[in-house]
Amino acid sequence: MDLLQKLSSAIGIPEKIGGAILDKLWSRGARLLDVEEEAQKLRHAKDHIRAVLNDAEQRRFIVDDHVKLWLQELRATAFDVDTLLDRLNTITAVSRLGAAEPSRKRKRLWPNIELGLRQRWELDAWISKINERLEEIYKLKKSFRLQAGDGRRTAQPMQESRRFVEAASHLDERPIGRAVEKEKIIRALLADSGMDLPVISIWGTAGIGKTALARLVYGDQEVQNFFAEKIWVWLPDRCDVRRATKMIIEAVTRQKCDLLSLDILQQKLREHLSQRRFLLVIDNLWAEGFQFWESLRPSFAGERGSKILITTQSEMVSRMASNILNINLKGLGIDACSQILRVYAFSGIISRDQHDLELLVKRIAEKCLGSPLAAKSIGVLLSGTNGQIEQWESILSDMQFLEHDRNTDTIVATLQISYQHLPYHLKQCFAFCSMFPVGYEFEKDEVVQLWIADGLVNSNGRRPVEMVAGRCFDELLGRSFFETSNSFPTPKFRVPALMHEQARFVSKHEALIFDPDNSHIADHPEWIRYVTVTCPKDEPLVFDSIQHYENMRLLKICPAMKLPSKQVPSALFSKLTCLRALDLSYTELHVLPDSIGSSIHLRYLSLRNTLIEALPETICNLFNLQTLDLGDCYWLMDLPEGMSRLVNMRHLCLHLHWDRVTAFRSMPSGIDKLQSLRTLSRFIVAARDGAKCNLNELKKLNIRGELCILKLEAATHDVAMEANLSGKEHLHKLMLRWSADTCTQQVYIEESERVIEALCPHTGVKHLRIDNYPGRRLPSWVEKLSSLESLEIISCPRLTRFSIETILQPQINVRIQY
Repeated sequence: MDLLQKLSSAIGIPEKIGGAILDKLWSRGARLLDVEEEAQKLRHAKDHIRAVLNDAEQRRFIVDDHVKLWLQELRATAFDVDTLLDRLNTITAVSRLGAAEPSRKRKRLWPNIELGLRQRWELDAWISKINERLEEIYKLKKSFRLQAGDGRRTAQPMQESRRFVEAASHLDERPIGRAVEKEKIIRALLADSGMDLPVISIWGTAGIGKTALARLVYGDQEVQNFFAEKIWVWLPDRCDVRRATKMIIEAVTRQKCDLLSLDILQQKLREHLSQRRFLLVIDNLWAEGFQFWESLRPSFAGERGSKILITTQSEMVSRMASNILNINLKGLGIDACSQILRVYAFSGIISRDQHDLELLVKRIAEKCLGSPLAAKSIGVLLSGTNGQIEQWESILSDMQFLEHDRNTDTIVATLQISYQHLPYHLKQCFAFCSMFPVGYEFEKDEVVQLWIADGLVNSNGRRPVEMVAGRCFDELLGRSFFETSNSFPTPKFRVPALMHEQARFVSKHEALIFDPDNSHIADHPEWIRYVTVTCPKDEPLVFDSIQHYENMRLLKICPAMKLPSKQVPSALFSKLTCLRALDLSYTELHVLPDSIGSSIHLRYLSLRNTLIEALPETICNLFNLQTLDLGDCYWLMDLPEGMSRLVNMRHLCLHLHWDRVTAFRSMPSGIDKLQSLRTLSRFIVAARDGAKCNLNELKKLNIRGELCILKLEAATHDVAMEANLSGKEHLHKLMLRWSADTCTQQVYIEESERVIEALCPHTGVKHLRIDNYPGRRLPSWVEKLSSLESLEIISCPRLTRFSIETILQPQINVRIQY
């Protein structure tokens, strides 16, 4: 310090001022050396913040706006702490991997990322800023005089129980109190009205049971027997004629439809329906314009007796569309609501207070305001109390409290009770789903992987994190926060409209559904973490409009049709430095910029159904990447060479329709280094000269779900044995394919028989398909597949139907195509 003081004197800085400056520099220098220690303090602060937020969530009704603002600022700071710590952890982990590489390598696998002076300087500035915010938050807490007992506290969150899932399934298709309406609709459907196309409508408010009633009718045995073709389609709120026609075609054919011309779409639909007596259910019809219905109707040219059943919230739509029966669905009576409550609330409960609980049922039913959704969600909530009358009374008290809140919709208020009684982690998971647009249909795996990417669910050490997240999903489904949809070919779900309203309310400061036509910037753009861009028009997306939200952790593009955005601006990733999940699915994306490699927090990247042909090599710098979804990318030719560096990868989704030709050529070597990999939908066998990845790299991978192995003509018996398919007990769908031009010389035929015999899967395989196999007999292991449900033999000319069917159980569905 003496030398520094002499230096400041020599350049003419007064001693007092110079001393202060030097003290500050010295302090900053010391902090730069102790960044890790400062970060450790923030880890402890993060745990404390989480405890405070958890406590606040249990105080159900905080009404002071200043306190709400304080809590939101605390949440925003918690997000920033999380991002900072994740960045430090990533830099440290990548530095460690880089240091472990042989020093003589000409080309280092990992970029030169280390905790050098520049990174330390940036992290120190970030830590200082966060500490200043935390100090200000602490001062505000003292000024608000917040005490531990403030706010109405909920009862202890209920323990997770499979009862909720079971309760959710046994009544969904048998709604109570709708027998009269059901009978009216069925009689109208079976009657000969003499009209060209009779239409029946059910209309009423959200949550009143329109869809449940339609499902009850749809599944009736008389209806099933009467109509040769039964079609169910759910339409989103903003849906034009072209999109509606496309969705109906997909529901009829149970296949994706890529046609774009409305004329061709309508012609295609007429061809499918013209020779059949059909029942078409259009769930959630919103289009009030007369032109929409008149343009849609001509496509429905079926046999005499065909009918359409619609559900809608709009009386105008109902009157415009229906021509034989128009049912205005009213709320359920108190007795029916009480019955629903009893079915769920008393599921498996034996209580000494049964009589007193029965007295409470009617009082609670009155507060459900005729909504079966509200009655079910409260009933499921009550079933988790183990019949404790104090908790029943507490829930009734909450319903009465919200009943007098003028800012809360009455039915939504009842559903809010169910939300408030969720455990903290389930609240977070449900609020996250506000980023889906109303009516958006999602797969369970999609939501599970997004939750994991955002850090909402972590492994408990005993179970895989996907299993933990899956149980969270099942619990929310059982509590009616999700509902099933009539989708194909895999089950899909959505958030009911009223529940979606609740999700939007609780996440309004952090989640934004952005419409390019309405580019209003949020009041606090720094608080926004989840951005969904809806694209109702077939126009390229202007990415500049979303760059205000630099702290976003998730960006999802939701196009109504295939979005003609062919590339992403390179500068986007230098702006959005906190991204953990990026979904660019269903766009015409051709190129992903090299700058994607700078998104070091990214854990989830979906390019499903895009026109991408190749991925930049920089994608292999994404150390944290867990999910890479390239499903239905039919133009993709290769994966980057450095895929083996993605050591945290869990899901490499390469699903393609098995009947479609693909440009995909090969797999990079080193796939066996991805020891956490659980999903690998497609695998290309390397040529015999060992150019790339070969079957033996599958040996230690615990792959689940689906696996399609291509180019098996390049495999040898010994290498096929090393694939260890018999050890993959969670593999349920397997395809073995030789190329169509496989050599038919005797030596190759015999080798193919040895290869397929070596590829013996686990007995748990349910679906098996064999393509272009040149062998003369099925492998001996086929008849030992005790769980097999379907077998497809495609273009295998040396296998006869007799030789196939004689070794199979009669209940197995066999499809043979030469």
